Amino acid sequence: MLQQKPGIKSLRSSPQTLGEKLITVLRQPLITFPISFPEKRKPLSPGRAKTVHQKKTLKQNSPVPVKKVDKPLPARNVSLKTNGITHVFSALRNREEYEKILFILRACNKTIGVAFTNVLHIESTKYGSRLIATDRTRMHVTEIRTRIKPGDYKPIVLKEEIKLKMPVPNVNFPNWERVVPTNVVRRGCINLENAAIREHSRVNSSFTRMTGEKINPSFLSDLTRKPWVVYCQNEKRKALLLKEHGDEGKTYAVIMPLSA
Repeated sequence: MLQQKPGIKSLRSSPQTLGEKLITVLRQPLITFPISFPEKRKPLSPGRAKTVHQKKTLKQNSPVPVKKVDKPLPARNVSLKTNGITHVFSALRNREEYEKILFILRACNKTIGVAFTNVLHIESTKYGSRLIATDRTRMHVTEIRTRIKPGDYKPIVLKEEIKLKMPVPNVNFPNWERVVPTNVVRRGCINLENAAIREHSRVNSSFTRMTGEKINPSFLSDLTRKPWVVYCQNEKRKALLLKEHGDEGKTYAVIMPLSA
């Protein structure tokens, strides 16, 4: 009878032992390895995120406030000191004063004559200025509210505009108030509105009958287009006084009649 080797016996029994061991191993819990994931942050709310973004933008892009210094703009027109113009009157700005100045300037001498007959004489009043001009045959006087430096001026007359420069010196304008008649009699009133004034016109003929004197018809046409009150002196061939109706104390004319 053959004897079995110890090694063979162990090999035959090993499958059962290995199987049991394998089953035992499979029944053991699996080994796990920890995996670290980056922490997931909660998203910011839209309102909060917008606010943070705005603050960051303002901090980066907002300009540094600079104190603005207002510098005076250069004058576009020539200054009064340069061109010498002191006052400008026009029909658009103040038609009443513009027409009054035109009325005064019609009494200036249009030709070369004595110095005071070629200027506009201006005096100060309580409420404005008094304007006087004369050609030694007639004299016009009026008042305006604009305050002008007293003196004698040579105006620049343009289309619907009158400019005054600085007064001219050494004119020696005479005492004009002595020429204004004081002892006068009211003879009537003439209306120069829409009136055609010629030598044989109705207005000129009416004036001659009213005063008993003849005057240059152009002197009537140079008055303002308003009613005028007529005054005469007791003596013949004396100066006549005409006052603008409604403004008698401020606007008037002294006219010498024609010689016989």
